[in-house]
Amino acid sequence: MCANCNTIAMVLMYKYLLQGIVHGVGLRYHVLQIANKHKLVGTVRNVPEGVEIIVNDKDFMKKMTDLSSMVKITKCTVEKANLIGASYKDFRVVISTY
Repeated sequence: MCANCNTIAMVLMYKYLLQGIVHGVGLRYHVLQIANKHKLVGTVRNVPEGVEIIVNDKDFMKKMTDLSSMVKITKCTVEKANLIGASYKDFRVVISTY
């Protein structure tokens, strides 16, 4: 919601799916550090297919530098995720659901 009205705001977010050797190598916490450094909002979590990042930056992957040598991203897909009324206030690691 906007501060001075009763309308629901549309927040343009991007959903990334990183695949490869991405589980158990500290990738989610590296993503958290990068997002916080750039004052971005959203979430990161493990999913069966890889690591899912929802963030308000269409160029987020350009910021992903200094990855651990154990991380091997073999595929990265990105799509717009228009989330109506999303109330992201910070960036968080979300508990995996699988």
